[in-house]
Amino acid sequence: MRISYISPFPPTRHGIGTYTHYLYKALSKIDPDSEFLIVADKLTTRIATRKLHVVPSLDLSEALGKDEKPDYVKDIIRVVAERSLEIVHVQHGLSIFYPDDRFLNLLEQLRKRTRLVLTLHAVFTDGTSGWQDMTMGEEEYQYRMSLLVDAIVVHQTSMREALIAQEVDSQRIHVIPHGTEILEQVETREARRRLGLPEDGRIILSFGFFGGRKNIELLIDVLPRVLQEVPDVYLFVSGYVREWIREDLEMRELYEERAEQLGVRDHVTFTKRFIPDNEIYLVFSAVDVAAFPYSEAYFSASGSLHLAIVAFKPVVVSRTPKFEEVWREISGEMAFDPSRPSDLANILVRLLIDSELRESMTTRVESYALNTSWDVVARAHLQLYDSLCVA
Repeated sequence: MRISYISPFPPTRHGIGTYTHYLYKALSKIDPDSEFLIVADKLTTRIATRKLHVVPSLDLSEALGKDEKPDYVKDIIRVVAERSLEIVHVQHGLSIFYPDDRFLNLLEQLRKRTRLVLTLHAVFTDGTSGWQDMTMGEEEYQYRMSLLVDAIVVHQTSMREALIAQEVDSQRIHVIPHGTEILEQVETREARRRLGLPEDGRIILSFGFFGGRKNIELLIDVLPRVLQEVPDVYLFVSGYVREWIREDLEMRELYEERAEQLGVRDHVTFTKRFIPDNEIYLVFSAVDVAAFPYSEAYFSASGSLHLAIVAFKPVVVSRTPKFEEVWREISGEMAFDPSRPSDLANILVRLLIDSELRESMTTRVESYALNTSWDVVARAHLQLYDSLCVA
């Protein structure tokens, strides 16, 4: 099969780009005869082999531009038109494409040429995207996108239900979980030494890039309460400050100040460098539990969560749509109301001191990881592609 993905792609540091890379690797292993064209961002590396072509085409700063709004559509169409493709699959996120008529035009032009699949990595209800100057409401925009594609992929049942409530055709919506990459394991002390973390004690992990809705400050705020029960606990904030995003630096400085105010600065460690994909296994091997206290109100899945799951680590999550798969598929005991910080503290304490509970949660996490491996996810994608090609 000849498949094209329109998506950021490594080495660009972008969560959806990492997702596309994992999906491509799994598909190429399962179906080695397939050929892939990645129409990627201009920061990535051009690749030309018999089975894989990566073409830097999309300028993310232009696609997100709100003033000049250059037309990126013609560049993408030109690359796609050079090859005979059976499937074009667009990976959509508001951090890739500004929500306006340019993207709708892109979908319309692509569908004239081949069967078109769209993955919505986030599903919004009106007013939840954070974009203040959209030309239409989020729900209308998603509905208009749905009319221009053959299939929509989402990662969770709640995302499908939200789209159906917005009158999107249910027959076009396919739920395929976010994939899980099984990570290499390394001895805990060795991982901590290599990352410069305390070799003794217990470590809570905050993983992923900075962001206002990730509520990292909540973990710092509950740390004094956790320290009362677990005196040797540390918080490792592994998010890297992206130099092109001023908010990242401001938020890190805010977190450092907050830790100082609460008297827990010696128990909070911030990463000193960007941790590349090939070292992520060290991060999860080094910690005891991963916490995701996000407050996002929209529907999406979390790639960072799946990295914790593949390391078979207990996870604590906010009871929000983003982490539905944890409290539906793993355990409701590990979910807390983000408006009740004391619940977060209590769950963390229980996981850190109750070895029986920790082992039980680890077993459940491992089972879910295997059921959502990238091989499983890739096969689901192939099944979808095949059904579209014979329709």
